[in-house]
Amino acid sequence: MSSGASGTQPSQIDTPWTVRGLIAGHRTAALLSGAALVVMVALIAVAMLAASGGAVTDATTCTQWGSSNVHQQHAYATLYVKEHGSVPKWGTAPAMVINAINAGCFQAYGEDVDDTTTVVQAISGDF
Repeated sequence: MSSGASGTQPSQIDTPWTVRGLIAGHRTAALLSGAALVVMVALIAVAMLAASGGAVTDATTCTQWGSSNVHQQHAYATLYVKEHGSVPKWGTAPAMVINAINAGCFQAYGEDVDDTTTVVQAISGDF
């Protein structure tokens, strides 16, 4: 015969963990995690708002051009055609002006002068 526990005793089943139970049991860790989450969300929000920047102008550098959004680039391309006329070899379509700036800025990146080259210089290739 066996001398172990009888089969008639009820077994102890652990209750499943809950988020509320974990937070209640580990208040300090929960507060630190919550604070870290708030800081991360704030940093992401600041980065997103700062990335939008201002309007693109003739003085915008290639580095700033790379950070501008599609709408800002299209608005500048339209303004460029109104103020300066067509881009040699590219034409007057805003998409072609954007392509000319991108090509010039790509060359400026290769020559490591993208921080000082403006979009107008990128179009003309004079940098």
